[in-house]
Amino acid sequence: MKKIKIIVDIERMKYPFTGLHNYCENLYKSLLNSNSNLFEFHFFSHSSVQLPKGINRMNRKLTEKLFLIKPKKYKLWHVTYQDSKFVPSGNIKIVYTIHDLNFLYTDKSEAKKIKMLYNVQEIIKKADYITVISNFVLNDIKKNLNLYNKPVTVIHNGVTVSEYPDFDNPKYRPIKKYIFTLGTVLYKKHFHVLPQMVAGTEYELIIAGILPDKDYVQTIESEIKKNNVSAQVTLTGPISDEEKYWYMKHCSAFVFPSISEGFGIPPIEAMVMGKPVFLSTYTSLPEVGGKLAYYFNSFDKKDMQKVFIDGMKDYADNDRKNEIIKWGKQFNWDKASKQYLDVYKQTLGIKPNSSQEELPLKPNDKNSNITALVITYNEENNIESVIENISFADEIIIVDSFSNDNTVEIIKSYPKVKLIQNKFKNFSEQRNFALAQTTNDWVLFIDADERISDNFINELRSISKSNSNVIAFKSNRKNYINNKIVNYSGWQNDTIYRFFNKKYVSYDEKKWVHETLIINGETKLMENSITHYSYKDFSDLKNRTLFYSKLKAKELYEKGEKSNPFKLYVKPFYTFIKHYFISLGIFDGKLGLQISYTSCIGVYKRYCELQKLYKTESI
Repeated sequence: MKKIKIIVDIERMKYPFTGLHNYCENLYKSLLNSNSNLFEFHFFSHSSVQLPKGINRMNRKLTEKLFLIKPKKYKLWHVTYQDSKFVPSGNIKIVYTIHDLNFLYTDKSEAKKIKMLYNVQEIIKKADYITVISNFVLNDIKKNLNLYNKPVTVIHNGVTVSEYPDFDNPKYRPIKKYIFTLGTVLYKKHFHVLPQMVAGTEYELIIAGILPDKDYVQTIESEIKKNNVSAQVTLTGPISDEEKYWYMKHCSAFVFPSISEGFGIPPIEAMVMGKPVFLSTYTSLPEVGGKLAYYFNSFDKKDMQKVFIDGMKDYADNDRKNEIIKWGKQFNWDKASKQYLDVYKQTLGIKPNSSQEELPLKPNDKNSNITALVITYNEENNIESVIENISFADEIIIVDSFSNDNTVEIIKSYPKVKLIQNKFKNFSEQRNFALAQTTNDWVLFIDADERISDNFINELRSISKSNSNVIAFKSNRKNYINNKIVNYSGWQNDTIYRFFNKKYVSYDEKKWVHETLIINGETKLMENSITHYSYKDFSDLKNRTLFYSKLKAKELYEKGEKSNPFKLYVKPFYTFIKHYFISLGIFDGKLGLQISYTSCIGVYKRYCELQKLYKTESI
C-alpha cells in the first residue's frame, strides 16, 4: 500500500533566530525521525531555506499567497502558524496550528487587530482539525473566536537542547557570574525591566537575540543608564546555537519577563539544563514553568530583586536541579511528533496507532441508520404530511418552539415520533440543539414545508450504507408559492445541505437566519431534488420576510455592523434590480414581481430595525 502524502508548511524557517524557525525545524526533523510507515512527508518551504538532500521539498511561489491549489495526490496540508498566507483550496484536509493571539495585546490599531483576528477565523473555517501549543492559547481562542465545534488538541512544543561541549568561544565572555535571557528583543519580551534587577548586585546580565526594533533597544539602553549598570549588562544581538548552549550552560539563572507568549521555549531549554528559571506571571508562562519556576509578581525593582534572592536560595537549599531537569524534559519533540501523527490520522479518518495496512474509517462505519429531524413552530398545516413523508427514517425527532396551534397535538398522535420542546432564539442555535438530540450519525434535516420523493429516499439509504468519504450532501430545491413553481427570481439555483453525517458538521451560530452549515470534510450534490412549498401566498411571503429581517438585524447588531444611507436606500433598490432583472424574475410574471418587491422591502426593513437597535442602546 502506498504511503499517504502529507504537506507540512515550514516556510517560516526563512527567518533564522526566531521561535517559528525553531518550531518548524524541530517539527520537520521529528516527523522524519518518526519513520512513519503510513505517511510520506513533503515540506513546503522558501527557496532560501537549506534542507538536507533527499528531503521531499516544495518551494513556495509568490503567487501562492493569493491562490494555492496542490495536486490531488496530497491528502493533508499542515498549516503551521496562525498568520500563514499559504492555505490550500481544493479537496485536501487541513490541520491548523495556532501559536498565539498575542497581536490582541499589542499597541496595534483596533482595525488591524480585527483584520488579523478575521484572518485567523477564516482559516479556522477551512480547517478540519486545530492544534494549539498551550492551554492558555486554547482558552484565548475560545474567548475571541468561533471553533465551530471542530476537534482541537493541545500539543506542547518540544524542546531540543543541542550540546556543544567543546565550544568555548562566545562573542562576549562574562567576567563575573551572570544571569541570561534570550529572545527576539521586542517590547513584549519586557527585557527593559531586567537592568534594575542587577543594580547593586554582583551579577552581570546578558540579553541575547535579534534586535529588530531600534526604539526598543534605546529603551533598554536608557534603563541601563538610569540604573548605572553599563558595566553589568550586555546585548549580544543574535547568537549561534553553540553560543546559546555555552551561555545556558554557564549562567547562574535564566530570566524571562515576557508579557506575551503562546508557549515559551527558552525557559524550558534552561530547565532541561537544570537552571533556576524566573518568569513573569503573564499568558502561558505559569503553564510552562509549573511549580518549579520562580515568578515575578510585579516589575517593581525591589520585588524583582527579592523574588530573585529568595528563588536562588530555595534552589540551592533544596537542591532543585534534578527535579527541574525532569520537568523540562517532559516537553520533547518525540512526544510532540507522536501527537501530531495522531492528529493527522484522526483528520484523515484513520484509527490511532494503526499500521500501514489499515484503511481509513469511513464516516458511516459505525452506524448507517438515519435520523430525520424537523424544527417547528405553528406548522399544523404541514406537520402531518412531513411526518408521513419521513416515516422511512429509523428515528424521527421534532423540536418544537412551543407552538400555540395544533402542531404539538398532531405530533403526539404519532408514537414513533420523539417530540422535544425548546425555546427558539435563532435558527442556527435551534438546529444545533436538535442535532444534539439524535442517536444516529446520518441525519436528514428537513423543513416542515419540504417534501422528498421515493427516489430521494432510496438515494439517502444508498449513501448511508456506502463507503464514500463524502460527509455532507447538497440538494437542488424546487420552490413553490401558492402551488406555483418559481423558475427564476434568483431561486433557480437554490441548493441546500439537508443530509449529512452529524459528527462532521455544525451550524454557524453567528448566522441567526439563512443558517450556514459548517462542514469538516468532502461534500457532493445529490441526484434527486427537494420540493419546497415555501409560502402559501403573497401575504405569507411578506410576513415571513419581515420576520427574517428582524432576526437578521439582531444578527448584524451582535456583530457590531451599523446601518448607513447606502445600506438603507441603495442596497434595497439594487436587491430589487438583482431579483427582477438580473436573475430574470420578470419571466416569473406576478410571482417574480412579488419576490423582488418583498426582497427589496426585507433589506430595507433589516437596516431600519438595525437603526432601532442602536437607538434603543443609546437611551
